Amino acid sequence: MGRIPEEVVRKVIESSDIVDIISEYVNLKKSGRGYMGVCPFHNDKGPSLSVSQDKQVFHCFGCGAAGNVVGFIMKIRNLDYKDAIIYLAERLGIDVTYTETKDKNSQIKERLYKANLEAARFYYANLQNSSFAKKYLENRGISTKVINRFGLGYSLNEWDALIKFLKSKGFTIDELILAGLAVKSEKGVYDRFRNRIMFPIMDIKGRVIAFGGRVCDDSKPKYLNTSETPVFEKGKNLYGLNYVVKNKLPNNIVIVEGYMDCIKLHQFGLNNVVASLGTALTSEQSKLIKRYVRDVYICYDSDAAGQAATLRGLELLESVDLNVKVITIPMGKDPDEFVNLYGIDEFKNLMNSAIYITDYRIMKAKEGKDIKNPLEKSKFVNEVIEIISKLKDSTAIQHYAELLSNETGLNINVIIDKINKLNLNVDKKNNNLNLRHNIKGNIYNIIPAYKKAECLLLSLSLHNDKLFDYIFSRMSEDDFITSVYKKAAGIIYSKKTNKIEITENELLMNFHDKDDIQDITRIIYNELDYSEDLYKMAEDAIKTIKKYQLEEKINDVKNKIKIYEENNQIKESLALMQELVNLQKELSLL
Repeated sequence: MGRIPEEVVRKVIESSDIVDIISEYVNLKKSGRGYMGVCPFHNDKGPSLSVSQDKQVFHCFGCGAAGNVVGFIMKIRNLDYKDAIIYLAERLGIDVTYTETKDKNSQIKERLYKANLEAARFYYANLQNSSFAKKYLENRGISTKVINRFGLGYSLNEWDALIKFLKSKGFTIDELILAGLAVKSEKGVYDRFRNRIMFPIMDIKGRVIAFGGRVCDDSKPKYLNTSETPVFEKGKNLYGLNYVVKNKLPNNIVIVEGYMDCIKLHQFGLNNVVASLGTALTSEQSKLIKRYVRDVYICYDSDAAGQAATLRGLELLESVDLNVKVITIPMGKDPDEFVNLYGIDEFKNLMNSAIYITDYRIMKAKEGKDIKNPLEKSKFVNEVIEIISKLKDSTAIQHYAELLSNETGLNINVIIDKINKLNLNVDKKNNNLNLRHNIKGNIYNIIPAYKKAECLLLSLSLHNDKLFDYIFSRMSEDDFITSVYKKAAGIIYSKKTNKIEITENELLMNFHDKDDIQDITRIIYNELDYSEDLYKMAEDAIKTIKKYQLEEKINDVKNKIKIYEENNQIKESLALMQELVNLQKELSLL
């Protein structure tokens, strides 16, 4: 895709009301001149998200998230700037016309997306014309509605049926091999998928990026996926996620293993289910889930492999601070089989009785052990103590220690002592004492002082012409340290010195990275108290920046002096000593 013209971007932003957009994801309540709600970007219980309808920006006082309507869509739907504009434009019915600025890689990817889309249409048409494939899905209990919704298809039991079709559409053999749709061997080039039920895999934007194919008999392998391509990285996508977040973010997400498990639960009305593409859950998939929800259920098959995958998945989901529960399916069934036999209400009962991570780990630690046997009891206790020691919350540690004490008869003080010793050993090993228990405070409060000062100066400059004149008579845009604020300073200076009015939205339009948008929004959201001496505030902020710059120069000179002294370069060292004295004197005068 090319570049979206600036006038289209402006029209989309000016036509989108941020309150309406955010209200689709957050319950907003009127508060003064703005609105407040529970922030969707961190584990928030109270209303810390402020939305200004006047300024058309949002800001969270808890985690520091901020932005305009585009920034919100980028964060909540995990889109880049261009796709966020397209999303908003489509809602408004605004036509988006691109200027052609495609590079070679973009052109290749566009061709692969188109090849996959045509392949999906081909497979879908094959299914409609195959009584055998339709009968197979009917026997599996898959409805026509689900077939159509997920675009299920069938790959013919022929050597090169798809290749012939796509060549007729203008695609080359090299493109089909690159897309993972065809395979080249000594025998020639042939279709990768043959005689399989086809599951199109889509990215979050709804583009077909790959396929999963399931055999209709006992052939091996049971499932075959597209190999990795320029548009498909298996560990970074989740099957069905595009449907889950299409209209409105769910309260939670259920993760299953297989395509059939996923679509069957959707068929029964559970529309918050994704599948991990038949592989072990990855850290990238865990981070992807976190962008949309905080509460997750993991429901893998109840066989040994499924349970092992569950334990691995728990660690990854826990590592990104998701609230995770485990759904345990009885009698060795998978979700697909279970809902076929017992219905969705029974599956929802399993969800209601799902257990938290720690409980699941303790349950697995107890399996196969006779705790009346002293040796097995000791092993069980040590395994559980290791599980408990990894908890961050002291109340939870106390709770599980009491449960272990009640179950084993071991004195709770002995258990707590073992936990403390284990933690102490871990902390010593990591040289990171108490780190696990001291990660507190919100993100906004750890912003460096010089960056807060820059934000204040830009806010004063943007909103007050006299203060703009004062600030830029004392410093230039090059004196700003943070790159995003240096760029903003240059834009504001250029506009105002040429007597051109710059609005808040026009300033934001110059920034396309969601973190940059967040930083710029802090300039806009800075609520100035005009009863205070704003000139003194500006002067203090300028001093903060200059102090930081001087301290950096002093540290740099000290490091150079140390190097000269170590190399016995006395003359050079003495020359720098005088520079160091001058810098320290300058710092003391601030």
